[in-house]
Amino acid sequence: MNDKRTGFGVPEVKLGLLPGAGGTQRLLENLSLSDALDLILTGREIKAKKAKAMGLVDFLVEPLRSDV
Repeated sequence: MNDKRTGFGVPEVKLGLLPGAGGTQRLLENLSLSDALDLILTGREIKAKKAKAMGLVDFLVEPLRSDV
């Protein structure tokens, strides 16, 4: 479940760093090989709606109000 404003990606590759903490393995388990490689190799960020369409997220929720 994620807020509709959430973004997903592997930004460390843009800095020349290797992705860590098992994120790449989870992407490969939950996405098609081409979608996972796109995120892993480019560091591109996808928005929550796209992540849901790809199967990375199950539910999207409205953002919490910050004025409460």
